[in-house]
Amino acid sequence: MALEVNQNDSVINVVGELSSENAVMLKQHFHSFLLEFDEIILNLDDVTYMESGGAFEIEQLYLDFMKSNRIIQIIGRDNKNIAMTMKSTKTSYILSHDRI
Repeated sequence: MALEVNQNDSVINVVGELSSENAVMLKQHFHSFLLEFDEIILNLDDVTYMESGGAFEIEQLYLDFMKSNRIIQIIGRDNKNIAMTMKSTKTSYILSHDRI
């Protein structure tokens, strides 16, 4: 399954498989919002699979956004499809504890 990215104002919903390759595409897409919004919510609840490279790309996206002094929430802590990858890559710290 390909990756699908839907945007509704400052909420970005990601659906499908997050591989290393399409995570780079997502990151490029996401960077276009850096100037548009001061606060962004990235929803990973509907990601069905995540490679370790995808987790590292999402982490870098998180770090880039934080360096720009903007607020980012990454939703997906309860998604069992990505939990093991996020844990094994030690990137689960970027997932928000709060729900929107």
